[in-house]
Amino acid sequence: RLGELVAAADHSYAIDLPSGVATDNGALLSPVPVFDVCISLGQWKRAHMLRPANRHWRRFVCCDIGIDAPDVGLVRLTKPQLSAPADDAHKYTRGLVAVVAGEMAGASALSAEAAARGGAGYVKLVGAQAIVGTSHAIVRAAMKDEAALSDKRIATLLIGPGLGRSAAGAERLGQALMHGHAAVLDADALWHLSQGAMAALPGKAILTPHVGEFAQLFANTSGLDISGTPIEQALTAAKSAGAVVVLKGPTTVISAPDGRACIADRATSWLSTAGTGDVLAGLCAARLAVGGDTYQAACEAVWLHGEAARRAGATFVADDLLSHIPAALASCL
Repeated sequence: RLGELVAAADHSYAIDLPSGVATDNGALLSPVPVFDVCISLGQWKRAHMLRPANRHWRRFVCCDIGIDAPDVGLVRLTKPQLSAPADDAHKYTRGLVAVVAGEMAGASALSAEAAARGGAGYVKLVGAQAIVGTSHAIVRAAMKDEAALSDKRIATLLIGPGLGRSAAGAERLGQALMHGHAAVLDADALWHLSQGAMAALPGKAILTPHVGEFAQLFANTSGLDISGTPIEQALTAAKSAGAVVVLKGPTTVISAPDGRACIADRATSWLSTAGTGDVLAGLCAARLAVGGDTYQAACEAVWLHGEAARRAGATFVADDLLSHIPAALASCL
C-alpha cells in the first residue's frame, strides 16, 4: 500500500528514514519504495550512507534540530576546502611524491600522472623506464639509483599499482619502505603485506584496498574479526594496522585508527573500470605530500576522484579522469 501511495504522489518525502529500513546497517526489513527526498533529523544515520537503503531516495538532506550528534566521529564526505600554494612555495615545499613502478608500468604511470595533477609539487617515477608517454614534468629514476628512494625530501611514497606479486615485487616493496617515508600502498603492495610484510608499514600510511584485497589482508591472512557493516570493518582494520584505510566500493569508507570514519556514498558507477584505483592512489599520495595528514589526505583524494569522474561523464577510461582533476581541485579553492 505504501508503494502505491508513493507512486501516485507528485512529491514524496521520507522523514528521517522510510519505514522498513534498519537504522544501523541499512538493511531492508520490508518492501521500501523509492522516495523523492529523505530528510534526516539531527544527523546522518548509518542507513543513510549504506546500501541497500540509500538506493531508496533520489535526494536527501539533513536538518539541524538542535541536539548533539551521538556519533560525531562518523561523517559523510563533503567538498574539501583547499588552499593555493603559499607565495613562497617551491616544488619541494609543495611535496615530492615518489611512485615505484613494477611489472605493469602503465598502472604506476597513471598514479604518477594523478599525483602530478593532484597538487604535488614534484613527482618522480622510479623504475619504469619503458613508459614513454608520461608528462615531461614527471622525472624518471632507476631502481638501482640509491638516491631515488632514500632522498629525505620525499614527502610521500606510493607503491603497489602494477607492482606484481613476484619475488621482484616483494623486493621492491622492501626497498621502498625501508626509508620510513609516509606511504600510500595499493593493489599488489597490499597483497605483499598480507604475505607477512605488514610489520614494514611506516608510521604514516594510507592503505587503499577494494573488497577482495581487504579480505585477503585483514581477514584471510591476519585472522582479524572483520564483521558488521563496511563502516565497522574499515574501522577495525584501521585500528589493527595503525593506518588510514580506504575501503573502496559503491560505498567507500575512509577510516582512521582513532575511530573517525568518513563515508562516500554517491560516486558514479562508471568508476568501475580498470585503472581508476591507480588514479585514486595517486591522488592520495599527492594530498598526503601537500598536507601531511593521512586521514584528511584520503578524504580529499576520494572527493577529488569522484568529482573528476562526475565531470568526465559516462563511458570513460581511467586515463580520461586525469584531465578533469585540475578543475575538480580548482573548484575547492
